[in-house]
Amino acid sequence: MLCLDPRTPFDRIEEVTRAARLDGVVVGMDAADDDDLCARLADSALRVIVNVPLLHSPEVLAEHPELYAVTSTGRRAAVDWLHMACPSSERFWELQSARIADRVARLEPDLVSLDFARGFVRWETVPPGAVAADIEHGCCCARCVGDRPYGLAELARRRTDLVTARVAQAADLVRSVHPGVPVAVKVVPWLAADHEGARAWACGQDPARLAPLVDVLMPMSYTAMIGRPAQHVRDVHDELSGATGLPVMPWLQAAHADEPGDLPLDVVAQMLAAVEQDAEHGYCVFHLDGIAHRPELLALLAEGSPMSDLKEML
Repeated sequence: MLCLDPRTPFDRIEEVTRAARLDGVVVGMDAADDDDLCARLADSALRVIVNVPLLHSPEVLAEHPELYAVTSTGRRAAVDWLHMACPSSERFWELQSARIADRVARLEPDLVSLDFARGFVRWETVPPGAVAADIEHGCCCARCVGDRPYGLAELARRRTDLVTARVAQAADLVRSVHPGVPVAVKVVPWLAADHEGARAWACGQDPARLAPLVDVLMPMSYTAMIGRPAQHVRDVHDELSGATGLPVMPWLQAAHADEPGDLPLDVVAQMLAAVEQDAEHGYCVFHLDGIAHRPELLALLAEGSPMSDLKEML
């Protein structure tokens, strides 16, 4: 169960998570700043997954705006809540990696999920029929793409090189401060061929190259968010498993991200049915505040299987 708000009291986290018969909570790095929450999590029976953002950091970029990524439209890579850094920036990585090491050491989670391990793209808003020219992406600064335009194949090579390198550094860092912890990476819910190969050229994600660096793949299987049928996530999961051989722990969308109102129960049920078929190793639910007030949705989730033991998974 993802808890987006670091101010959420532990008792509420535990109550909602148990009501859905889930056995773990996903928190952000900010949770490490709350000593009481850290202590309660450590003493509880809940498993703890920490989301570690690699290239998204409003905190660092607020102090160092020169480290922002530049999008394909020439603007700073800051849209609503999303603030993405240039993946080529060693200064950004120095600052962000220090934050990662400190938070992981304090939280001592059961699993670390590498989030925002990608280039700038608002994948959640890209419609199913979009082509390359429709998609704003980044980073397109001189360090990342040089001084001339590239075709999609060369852009994919450059961007996957950058993202893969940062994932390798992050995985090594996490394991150095918390030895033995399983490491996952979140993957956009696109097939390799979608949007003219945008998973590679826009996001910089090549699952086959990421697989040797991590233990688990976490596809963000939010079909309602991207306007796809529930079957789409099955296709994504099959492609990821076939290309990498790694365990897959999908994310289930049970609430809207930015839109008002609730997701219809039948829509969540369809996505849950698709996710559960590939949830031998468990699944994560998005998100606590979007479902806590819905007993019928908590009951639906409670009918499914809770997250498997992470150690057994590996």
